[in-house]
Amino acid sequence: MMRVGEILGQWEFTVEAGKVREFARAVQDTHWLDTSFAPPTFPMVISAAFVERLVTEILDVDRARTVHGEQRYEYFEPIRTGDVLRCVARLVGDETKAGKRGGTMRIITTEVELTSAKSGKLICRETMASIEKQAEGA
Repeated sequence: MMRVGEILGQWEFTVEAGKVREFARAVQDTHWLDTSFAPPTFPMVISAAFVERLVTEILDVDRARTVHGEQRYEYFEPIRTGDVLRCVARLVGDETKAGKRGGTMRIITTEVELTSAKSGKLICRETMASIEKQAEGA
């Protein structure tokens, strides 16, 4: 069983101009097509592979009953093209609550800290929640 505070994954990510432009096009935000800064929701790109592993391999959840519940970003510095980011994902919450429609739901909160590989400064903190609803008839 995982414990709150446990590291769930670590990786490095280089912010490439092409990826920033591709993401800007995908979210139809042309403001970011010719800039050296990444759009505010770009950390989704940085953590996409981790999130897939999180719900398919790391967490003990039934994917058919699990949804993405929340996403927050806290910025300390902008993400710039050319940045090399060290990413550390931790479990910060795992609780069960009563659902409004009956039954229970498990809310698993994960936090990813993105720090500059060059300076060691915290650039961004991404917090996400996965919600697993109770199995039918349980």
